[in-house]
Amino acid sequence: MSASSCPRCSGEMREGEVVLSVSLPSGSSPPFGGLPMGGMGGMGFPVQEVETEAPLMWREKTGERKGFIIKSDEVRTLTVRGRRCLSCGYLELYVTDEKLKPITSG
Repeated sequence: MSASSCPRCSGEMREGEVVLSVSLPSGSSPPFGGLPMGGMGGMGFPVQEVETEAPLMWREKTGERKGFIIKSDEVRTLTVRGRRCLSCGYLELYVTDEKLKPITSG
């Protein structure tokens, strides 16, 4: 998306991404799937905290049902992106089909 002006103050809008950051004790299951991070939390050993980040996603049903024997609702997952006004801080969120590309500074 190209740069746009703020609908509130006409300031410059900068594109970005919404990231969910969660701190977990090591050994617990991450909220975003995957395997536990190791550790011996319940055994009296010191537990190290592990920080996990993941992009915010939007999940919606498409209205179609898929499956050969067992039919289930098809789900589509989209990435949540946003724009922030550099003057007043107004935040605008939207979803996109594009794969999440890292925002580079520079």
